[in-house]
Amino acid sequence: MKKIFTLTAAVALAASAAMANVITLDLNKPMNPTSLEYNEKGVWTECYDDVNYTWLEFGDENGVFGLSHLIDGEGASWGGYYWDGFCPAIGGDQTDYNGDWTTNFGGCMAGGGCVIGEDGTVTADPTKPYLVAYYSSWAMEGPSNQVMFVDKDGNTTFKPVGVYVCNHPWPYYGCLHGDGFGRAFEEGDYFELIAHGVDADGNETTTSINLVEFTNGELKALNDWTFFDLSSLGEVESVYFTMNSTDSGAYGMNTAAYFCMDKFQAEVPEIEDNEGFFLVGDFNSWNQTAAGGRLAFDEYDNLEGVELEAGAEFKVIAFDEDGSTIWFGGQDDNNVGYFLLNNDLMGQGFMCVEGNSGANFRVEEAGTYNIKLDVLRDFGGAVLMTVTKEDPNAINTVGVDTKADNAYYNLQGVKFNSKPNAAGIYIHNGKKVIIK
Repeated sequence: MKKIFTLTAAVALAASAAMANVITLDLNKPMNPTSLEYNEKGVWTECYDDVNYTWLEFGDENGVFGLSHLIDGEGASWGGYYWDGFCPAIGGDQTDYNGDWTTNFGGCMAGGGCVIGEDGTVTADPTKPYLVAYYSSWAMEGPSNQVMFVDKDGNTTFKPVGVYVCNHPWPYYGCLHGDGFGRAFEEGDYFELIAHGVDADGNETTTSINLVEFTNGELKALNDWTFFDLSSLGEVESVYFTMNSTDSGAYGMNTAAYFCMDKFQAEVPEIEDNEGFFLVGDFNSWNQTAAGGRLAFDEYDNLEGVELEAGAEFKVIAFDEDGSTIWFGGQDDNNVGYFLLNNDLMGQGFMCVEGNSGANFRVEEAGTYNIKLDVLRDFGGAVLMTVTKEDPNAINTVGVDTKADNAYYNLQGVKFNSKPNAAGIYIHNGKKVIIK
């Protein structure tokens, strides 16, 4: 077991090694509930359960989506007569029930769940589930239509990419010819879906799309699965949806507050192990810009056979997206600004965290060392560094094909018949050496 010496909190990296990883909500992977059953009308049978399912969860080992459902909890369904939030449905019923919508709310104007082909084509399949969403402006415990995401490392921050939406039959037919509550749309009317992104500090960004609009004498409606771009919301901890209609009164919208949703996409950082990390120092006095002051990792995970003098110091760095330097270090239990690497500590792990600019690693005894870096995904991308000292009597091999001919080679393979004058990292007799 590797021991971690620092108690400083690890922070996530925004280094050049971070790459995008888009995860899509898959309604065929329920976690809470563990399975989905539907009634004869295509509605999830537990839609009115306000005790066990205030949040629905879908996902796998890559991450979990949370979808709010009856977020006000026990009693919110009024004994099984009301629901809000998201409810799974199937079948794609497009029937106009002409006011008889109380139990017939499982429909979807697209005709079924969203299917994205390998060529990018989008179709609807009545055998695939989708989400019916009902927006309530009266929910007390938070917005009624929330989406959250937790990745495999427990991170709750993500970048929404987009979601596929379409009209629910009730508002569509209500806008077309009225439904007893809402009137038929006229020139200039619109029915709008608004997405709100909420970041870690509670700040909000919004973007919107019209589900129905009456323009140029024509009613236009999103009756096929349509991509709603959410990328402008930025980095968030949740997304919630509200609705707006030009047909509104003293008590809010007259248009039925339903829409259908599928395939919500969240982008999360995927940190590639060790890529983009470096050791910095001239290994006796600090000079980051010195020609020999930066050890780039072979394949970004190991430096083997590094000869270091007594008192040599170094630090771990990475590079942010804007090219600036991110410094990593740590402090020991006595808050000393460096770790003294001696025989007692060889082979044990040091957690390197962002921001400890005075915390260096100092070698007590000259010798040949191996240095390994690991990115700890469970600690938000912090770096674990392990240093081992080679046995001088052991036989070492390094990943460089060169003969022990007393020549020096730089990392580009250029041969020097005598010891180079320029500072840098060289291969000499099969080992990496640092010339200052």
